[in-house]
Amino acid sequence: MNIKGISKKWFLVLLGIFLSSPAIVGAQTTDDVLRYSLEYPSYDPVSIVIPGVSSYTGFGAYQDNPAVMALAPEGYLSFSLSSRFAEASGSYLGNTTEHSDNQTSVGDLGFVYKFPTTRGSLVFGGGYSQTSDYNRALGANGFNEASTITDYYNSSLVSDDIYFTAYDAFAIYDPSPGDDDYSNTTSAFRANGYEGIQQNLEMTERGQLGEYSAFLATEAAKNLFIGASVGISGGTYTYKRDFLESDRNNDYNNRSNNTDIDQILSYDTIDAKMQSFSARLGLMYRPAEAWNIGVSYEFPSRLEIEEEYNTVITTTFDNGDVEEHDAPGEFTYEIIRPPRLKAGVTYTGNEKITLTAAAESVFYTEAEYDEEGLSDYETQLNNEIQSVFKDVVNFRGGIEYKMNEQFTPRVGYGYYADPTRGFDSSRQFISGGFSTKISPNTSLDIGLQYGMWEDQNVIYSYESGNNVIDEVVHEDVGRLNVMAGIKLAL
Repeated sequence: MNIKGISKKWFLVLLGIFLSSPAIVGAQTTDDVLRYSLEYPSYDPVSIVIPGVSSYTGFGAYQDNPAVMALAPEGYLSFSLSSRFAEASGSYLGNTTEHSDNQTSVGDLGFVYKFPTTRGSLVFGGGYSQTSDYNRALGANGFNEASTITDYYNSSLVSDDIYFTAYDAFAIYDPSPGDDDYSNTTSAFRANGYEGIQQNLEMTERGQLGEYSAFLATEAAKNLFIGASVGISGGTYTYKRDFLESDRNNDYNNRSNNTDIDQILSYDTIDAKMQSFSARLGLMYRPAEAWNIGVSYEFPSRLEIEEEYNTVITTTFDNGDVEEHDAPGEFTYEIIRPPRLKAGVTYTGNEKITLTAAAESVFYTEAEYDEEGLSDYETQLNNEIQSVFKDVVNFRGGIEYKMNEQFTPRVGYGYYADPTRGFDSSRQFISGGFSTKISPNTSLDIGLQYGMWEDQNVIYSYESGNNVIDEVVHEDVGRLNVMAGIKLAL
């Protein structure tokens, strides 16, 4: 195996840098914007079951409507853990593969202080509450007779750094090395006739976004409550994908050394940190003793994301030789998360039964991608957001029954519409839980939420003539979120 065309290679790399945007820009898509814009109910063990737009639920209810915090019956300290178990059934090339992953982290940690008042209510609080999580798992396998991921590496769809990483790892190569112009590179599996390749994929996403906030709520007039919250959103996101192509049947035996490949492993990683400023306003009105009506508005927020990423390509030959090269990098960009308008109603039929319903309008078409300076890619991506995204209305509802002073069970349901056009990946959430007193000053809250939806994942794209073809895994996704916490009365 020879290293070919070094001087010409670096000339092309420099030329590519001069003529085009940074390579990482190609990694940002509408999927990135959507990932950091989505938000699902998981604020605390009670709010994960019952929406807090028109009634006080738990510490994280300020994320639904800060005004309802004025209804907190007492001051307290709150702490909970969130454990998520994600699983997916991936359908690809006629095969179905199960894959799963789990993660445990802090759900909420904070305090609520209820000021002594002669009438009305004044409540102040602060701390951390989970906003959304990124737990996903996907597996796929099958024998692909049409394409190979090396077709992607050899296409105009890939950035220069990935192209030359694949070249150095001999995943693609030039069958006519003497010309040194890189115009005839090809997939190593296609050099002498493509006979298909076995593909195996495992992908996991992990992390969460939460708010470090302060909130204030008061009864401004009789039965009229107002509230506000401000804070810093922060979190982490990690992505790992192993994509293995292996010549299990030794179809590529008796070829030249450059194409007698046993397997090619592509390992992709992203590690991201994010932060933004967040703010909300809310009000709640009690028109009658048994009714609460609440409305809140969450302002759009600018989420700054710092990504470190890498692609490692490892080629193992039948004779035991190994070539491994990577393309690391880092990039900082911003996502403008869309505003949210929520409205809800709560009915307390008697002292035991409480019914709550809420609707949330999310203006996804107002989401944006922003990088330093202005580029054609930024303009293109934001135009794509306008055409691909749509504004949606999400619905939640729940019922709780206060059996006695010691035990209150509850159940809930949520429907979250798909904010993209085309494939429908709307999500449904079934939830349940309870609160119980374990001492005069201590209560235990348990909440369980099971989400289910269909999705699809483009694992790579390649060019066939003038067409771009996507290799897609179809997913049936299930995710269980269990939250458990305690409240200590102040």
